[in-house]
Amino acid sequence: MCKIACAPGVNLDDPEDSKPWSCKHVGARSKAIAPWVETMCAHGSDDCSKTKCCAEAGMQCYMKNPYYGQCKAECVSGPDMNCSAAAVGPRTPSMVSSIPKTVGSWVGKVCAAKGSNCLESKCCREVGTTCYAKNSTWAACREKCDAGPDTEDSAAWVAAVAGAQKDGNAAWTCKALGPKSWGLAVKGFPSLFCFSLYMPSRYEGPIMRNQVKKNAGIFACDGYDVFAAEHDTLGTTADGVTVKAILIPKIKVGVSQDGTAGNTKLFMAVWDKVIAGGRFRNYDWTVKVDPDAVLLPWRLRTHMKPHIGKNVYIVNCNKFPGSPNFPMMYGSLEIYSKTAMEAYAAGSRKCSEQLPWKSWGEDYFMTHCMDYLHVGRVNDFSVIGDDTCTGANCADKNVASFHPFKSLKSWEACWDTANGNPLPKASEPSAPTW
Repeated sequence: MCKIACAPGVNLDDPEDSKPWSCKHVGARSKAIAPWVETMCAHGSDDCSKTKCCAEAGMQCYMKNPYYGQCKAECVSGPDMNCSAAAVGPRTPSMVSSIPKTVGSWVGKVCAAKGSNCLESKCCREVGTTCYAKNSTWAACREKCDAGPDTEDSAAWVAAVAGAQKDGNAAWTCKALGPKSWGLAVKGFPSLFCFSLYMPSRYEGPIMRNQVKKNAGIFACDGYDVFAAEHDTLGTTADGVTVKAILIPKIKVGVSQDGTAGNTKLFMAVWDKVIAGGRFRNYDWTVKVDPDAVLLPWRLRTHMKPHIGKNVYIVNCNKFPGSPNFPMMYGSLEIYSKTAMEAYAAGSRKCSEQLPWKSWGEDYFMTHCMDYLHVGRVNDFSVIGDDTCTGANCADKNVASFHPFKSLKSWEACWDTANGNPLPKASEPSAPTW
């Protein structure tokens, strides 16, 4: 198998199993993208007019006007955009990269979860953790490990586990037994954990069932969950997972200060379930998606790659640039890094006790809570096309999600258009103009 690097032992990207590798070299090494590209070229939606190059593989710098350019996989011509004349500089080749890709499907079953013994598997599910040995019978998944006694070990744990060892030693050896985990990136990298809250008996039910049937939307993410205030089963995904709604309390939704749904308390209950479930730890990004949004996870990964490992959330709408409330995060697509999720898990109580959230919508609350917890912002106004913000053009191939589509027919039409199967010409939307 072709690999950038190989360490003898368990290899997470083995597509078949967890049997150890010898890592014997066979053949010559291929060339990778030059290291300077990452630091010198434009990332994401940054202006590429001066660098005339893009950091992400497969991207091309296109000029919108003489003063601004953006990296895109493809360019869609329109009234003010001539794509044949707009390309500047070289397209970044899709060559071998040092960025890991996907892990074997066995990783989620074989490798250890947080808090369990990884001595036998020698591998971990949680992003950024490595299996470190304590002694001859116990090992755990940690981001780092310092040899010696660990003050975080409880006295009861030491007495029950460490004290019972033949060596009688409560100190950690901190020997790394396996590779550093990059999470459950079973479909693509970076890994995405996506979830939706929906009402099964309303229009959202058929839309979500259709997503399961098509293996679309959140069900094309690496991991997914659905939440509802009533029992419901959506069906079985292409992954062989029977999707059952995780129950939340029935909480009345009022009207927020800006006339939208005053749903903060409702979503606090959902976020509590997400944190308690702990699955977010196994993925680079946690993504809350409205049921009537059309999500294309493979495009979302492209948007998120430049920000892997950072303590950030994505601000996706700047509808009123002069307003003190903008830019902000619109709730149709909320994106949080693993570190941001850990900050929320530790500080959500502070937000609920110290922020005046009762008249707020959930997205306004989460925007302010992230800021209050000192989570960094990333402005990406092309990650979603939202008609409640600045518009949704399902033909724009740079956008990762579109909203809102509140009927099964309109949702499918947008999905088909976004995937290159547009409606008949007479019904096509006008060409995008950026």
